[in-house]
Amino acid sequence: MLFRKTLIHEMTWMAFGLFIVLLLIVMTSQVVRLLGEAALGALASSAVWAVMGFTAVRYLPTLFSLMLFITILSVITRLWKDHEMFVWFSAGRSIYSFITPVLMMGLPVVLLIGALSLGVSPWAQLKGKEYREASLKSQEVTQVAPGVFRESKGADRVYFIENFSPERGFGENVFMQIRQDGKVSTILANQGGIEVDENGDRWLWLKQAKAYQGIPGAAQYDILRFEEGRIRIDDPSAPIIQPATEATKTRDLIKDLNPQRWAELHWRMALPIQALILMLAAIPLAFANPRGGRSFNILFAAILAFGYYNAINVLQAWIAAEKIPGVIGMWPLHILMALLTAGLFVWRSKVRA
Repeated sequence: MLFRKTLIHEMTWMAFGLFIVLLLIVMTSQVVRLLGEAALGALASSAVWAVMGFTAVRYLPTLFSLMLFITILSVITRLWKDHEMFVWFSAGRSIYSFITPVLMMGLPVVLLIGALSLGVSPWAQLKGKEYREASLKSQEVTQVAPGVFRESKGADRVYFIENFSPERGFGENVFMQIRQDGKVSTILANQGGIEVDENGDRWLWLKQAKAYQGIPGAAQYDILRFEEGRIRIDDPSAPIIQPATEATKTRDLIKDLNPQRWAELHWRMALPIQALILMLAAIPLAFANPRGGRSFNILFAAILAFGYYNAINVLQAWIAAEKIPGVIGMWPLHILMALLTAGLFVWRSKVRA
């Protein structure tokens, strides 16, 4: 009882403090990123804090998993450094005795990770996407700011719109210049406005427009007249998993499985499985020779944990690209890591004095 109580008490307090630090780091980075999007007009300034909250919920499973791994690794490494492990070994404890208190402390967190990953995170993703789109539609100043020439992030497009009215939802005297494949296209329209499609992409729609295209310095150019048309404002790279799939409820993913849905489903299941395996693997990985110099075990543990996490991301992309059947998914990776963890326990169990 003393062994379990001492270990659980120390791990709980360290986990609490570590989670606060990790959450502050993530929230700070998210604020910087979202403020940058707001400055470019990709996000309404009034929606920054709300979107940050929804985004933070999606990061919680990863944060909890990282918190568990670092906490257990740090506490048991300290026991080795302070020679307390040898005291417990002399009292009849073994490295396998640490499994029970670690599970007592970490298993509720693993269940929480599963609930967040399978239920709460998709809901937060959906609500964040809806809030972002609603705020962009109602915001007067977007990336195409009224009365101001704006340049795209790639410096290949210039926009101008005059007399924009949020009540009407459009402006007048729209100017747009596009540089592509060595040619310059200049578009003039009587009316134009912003719309957001179901994937969250923003488009500039135009009415009664005329386009001039040609090579700079050349006398020849093409003229095109059209009554209606639209041009994408943002040109992001295609994501591995579509936002609509990430925001789909888990039970809806299972109803109609395609490669992208298989990839998203395996990603959600991988988070609690990864947390459980890494939590147990931290026990033998925490071995440190008190007489040694630098803690190479920490470096090895970090490489193993980040390698596991990156492998999950790679396999998610391969499943979505149909390189791996959805039925097989990420199970070989999880089995391999579980066997490696068992092997580490057998190896470290030989260290007794």
